[in-house]
Amino acid sequence: MHNITAPSSACDASFIPYPTVFGATILDLTATPVTNYTAEVSDQFYYNHPSISVRGVDYCNITVTYTHEGQNDSINVETWLPMKGWNGRLQSVGGGGYVAGRFPLSYMAMSGALGEGYVASTTDAGLGLSYVPDPWALNSPGNVDMYALQNLAAVSLNDQSLIAKDVINSFYGQPA
Repeated sequence: MHNITAPSSACDASFIPYPTVFGATILDLTATPVTNYTAEVSDQFYYNHPSISVRGVDYCNITVTYTHEGQNDSINVETWLPMKGWNGRLQSVGGGGYVAGRFPLSYMAMSGALGEGYVASTTDAGLGLSYVPDPWALNSPGNVDMYALQNLAAVSLNDQSLIAKDVINSFYGQPA
């Protein structure tokens, strides 16, 4: 098992190059250090894992915002990278129904993953905070926004893995 540590100076956006994703343009990258993070994660929210107490974890929250040219989308990928004790693995966390991720349940699962030494990542697929498709699913009555639907179903999930792996490599100096 790995036990990789990053220097505290690593959580600085100026040291992390923009990830490369074919067909996408990176709009922004932020790096925010989080110190002494604590959470109680129930097995009800950390699927296929036991409950876990996360205590005093320091991590770097790197959030990448990007777009696909001509598609009028703005997608966020949020990645939590432990400063100490990274196990060398990535755990991506999703949502359910019409939510890709970046909502309370995905944050609980990310907390559990972080507590087990994983880098944890999630995406909003560019759909915002709505739990229903009404705000994004249609361009007009009867006209499905195929770009948004494809982002939810597949495109943003692939992009998320590429972005998270690129960020991991830049942050730790080695791949997941």
